[in-house]
Amino acid sequence: MILCHGMESAKEGDKSVALASRLAGAGCDVLRFDFSYVGESEGEFIDITVSGEVDDLAGAWTFLAERISGPIGIVGSSLGGTVAVLFAAEQHQVSALATIAAVAVPGRRARALPEQERRRWREQGSYDLHGIRVGSAFLADVEQLDVVAAIPRIGCPILLTHGTEDEVVPVSDATLICDATEGRAEVRLFAGADHRFSDPETRAEMLEQIAAWMLDRLAAARAPQPNSRA
Repeated sequence: MILCHGMESAKEGDKSVALASRLAGAGCDVLRFDFSYVGESEGEFIDITVSGEVDDLAGAWTFLAERISGPIGIVGSSLGGTVAVLFAAEQHQVSALATIAAVAVPGRRARALPEQERRRWREQGSYDLHGIRVGSAFLADVEQLDVVAAIPRIGCPILLTHGTEDEVVPVSDATLICDATEGRAEVRLFAGADHRFSDPETRAEMLEQIAAWMLDRLAAARAPQPNSRA
């Protein structure tokens, strides 16, 4: 299992640690890692791009796949959910994918800026995007990304979780992702939950549901297929 944290988080985030503990306690191998530019990773946050994080996840996948046998699932939170979606669309060996408040349209705020502001961003090399300073590479990256178009290429089971009171990533993003799977994804909405699932009881319930769902899907992936030979 690989856990992908959100844009302003790290592998030591509360959700990542709690979920890893639950899964490891059930006998599942779990990898938590820091994307580039945060936590224990090197570099400056200003250089972050979504595509760069997809590359980071590819490295984490290779690291884990070389050390364990059996199916591997991925859980991604917020922008980490977006990264997990994009990766799963290319890596068809992903056995199960679960997301927490995944972003269907990365860079929505950047794209909404007037062209004059985006031009200034490119010229100056960085921009204070609602309190987060990011480089022009981030803008160039999100302008060419189409997450929704990539989703139909995902072949594994998908679980989407989202809070109904999320003011950072609208709950409609879960609908966009689900619609792109033509109904193959399962959506679980948590009434009153915000983006961070700040309420401890709601957060615990959401994580427990993800853990149970993921363990079931990985167990199914390990089971012999009807037409397989012993």
